Amino acid sequence: MIKTILKVIPLIILTLILPALVSCRPEPVAPQEGRILILEPSADSTVTSPNITVKTYVEFFSLVDKIGQANVPGEGHIIFYLDVTPPLKKGESALTAEGTYFITKDKVYVWENVPAGAHTFTVQLVNNDDTPLEPPAAVRAPVTVKLK
Repeated sequence: MIKTILKVIPLIILTLILPALVSCRPEPVAPQEGRILILEPSADSTVTSPNITVKTYVEFFSLVDKIGQANVPGEGHIIFYLDVTPPLKKGESALTAEGTYFITKDKVYVWENVPAGAHTFTVQLVNNDDTPLEPPAAVRAPVTVKLK
């Protein structure tokens, strides 16, 4: 009789505890925010070519070719910047002076003929209408260009 009880107790414990453990599992209460990272060039690196490839990684955000169209939550495109601080104010355009940015749905962009010296490459996820996300999703990488 005691052996039978000892065999049943673990089953009873599992039946009572397992549902409680499963209900303690954290669940997101809101979707993840869009996020962007610069994979290349590395921050504070030195490059020896005037053509600088900026490669990014994007998560929790759909890159689409709807530049200038109506906003849809969770989708938009990337703005690549060179040597400027990107505008981050909610509802305002994230565009800067002509020649300092490039808009695309692609995760890679090549800046051509970058002169020697210190430069800052910045990328930002933006809505379809070129306004920053809320909260903003932008990152920069300072780089030194040393030409041979």
